[in-house]
Amino acid sequence: MKIVDKMKDDQLGLALLYNFTKGYGKAVPMDLYDLVLPFLYNDFFRKNILKCHSLQECIQMCSLEENNFKQNVLRDINDYATMTSKALGIAMIQHILSFQVVDQTMCGVALESSILDLNEAVMLGKFMQNYSYDQALGFLRQEDMKIVLLQRDSVGTDLDLSEFYSLGNVVMYANTLQEEVRERIQDADIVVTNKNIMNESVLHGLKKLKYICLTATGVNNVDLDYCKKHGIKVSNVKGYSTDTVAQHTLALLMHLIEKNKSYDHYVKSKEYARSGQFSYFNDLFHDVSSLTWGIVGLGNIGRKVALIASAMGAKVQYYSTSGNNVTSDYQQVDFETLLKTSDIITIHAPLNEKTHYLFDEKALKQMKETAYLINVGRGGIIDEKALVKVLNEGWLSGVGLDVFEHEPLLENDIIYSIENMDKVILTPHIAWGSVEARKRCVHEVYENILAFLKGEERNVVNK
Repeated sequence: MKIVDKMKDDQLGLALLYNFTKGYGKAVPMDLYDLVLPFLYNDFFRKNILKCHSLQECIQMCSLEENNFKQNVLRDINDYATMTSKALGIAMIQHILSFQVVDQTMCGVALESSILDLNEAVMLGKFMQNYSYDQALGFLRQEDMKIVLLQRDSVGTDLDLSEFYSLGNVVMYANTLQEEVRERIQDADIVVTNKNIMNESVLHGLKKLKYICLTATGVNNVDLDYCKKHGIKVSNVKGYSTDTVAQHTLALLMHLIEKNKSYDHYVKSKEYARSGQFSYFNDLFHDVSSLTWGIVGLGNIGRKVALIASAMGAKVQYYSTSGNNVTSDYQQVDFETLLKTSDIITIHAPLNEKTHYLFDEKALKQMKETAYLINVGRGGIIDEKALVKVLNEGWLSGVGLDVFEHEPLLENDIIYSIENMDKVILTPHIAWGSVEARKRCVHEVYENILAFLKGEERNVVNK
């Protein structure tokens, strides 16, 4: 499709908009039409679009060939606005496009037409399926804003993070060792990380850095006071994994209480076949409804777990580590009472000065010998050396850990010295990590950065 200036008329605009709608494949939000002609009337964009696999790739290729490509397209959005409106009006009159409200947004829908396919326009429609108007503009506006993702793989390699390219000049690292952090963020405006330590020794002298965005709720790895003093905003993500962590909490507990590992082995080893008995009672389990379930930390996740515990008929009580969570829905008790009277204790608190080694040897030995302990909060809330000691002394019926003081565990970690591993279940900090939760996490980070670029504060933790 070759276009010269004298051909840039309403009829050609109509054909381009119609084919864009066909490529989009569903109802097109009206604001997206404002981008069609500015892109497709650009010679470099038309030349490259059929060679590329995404909108951002095409824009990057065009920018290499034309120094002012982005500026020219942004200028043309205004210049071609009138032509776009006229072409859309003609399309409606000629019954080529119809317009309807979808999810409270006015959209265009392609009708039957004899207009020939224009492949570049169809491809642009396909590329735009996953982007909003603001996201597409982001590809054009943020070329000087450098965004460094230090631990891209921490959210899973199965997720598509391409939407971040609409926010600026993005550099992604699969993983970053702590000693590599400072070098990799020297010229960054925005840093996205999960577990890297961001303290004064890492951050001092970084004049360009304006924003640290965490792909996690916990912020104990960032020196918030230093960042506030030096004008670096920090944000986290919240609420994305509430259901997921609660679900994993239940899964860990049921694994321990129900003794399913033992029963499964009994059947698969053919002992059951040789037993002559229809059932087997050597490993005993109890109804959760007969037990008292103690919750440490009644935030969003703690409340969700309390709801599950209540639904199962357990008596629920809680201890607020911050003292801020007060509710009449469940019985609030002090920490000592929680330890002594709970049959199950699940931990959903952040790691801070109040909670570090909250479960030391003294606390662990105040728990019932028959109690179950689940930690899906943070490693360091339980003194692991003390935990191993009391377990090896025969204390507690079972322990489920999804978080550890060292993540990943050390090859000679104290955890591996637990003598009876059948009493424990260990998972690799995965309670938060369902596909759905990770997708929510990534999108929340994207929204945090987008808000920052717009001068808005979203989930900022160091105001």
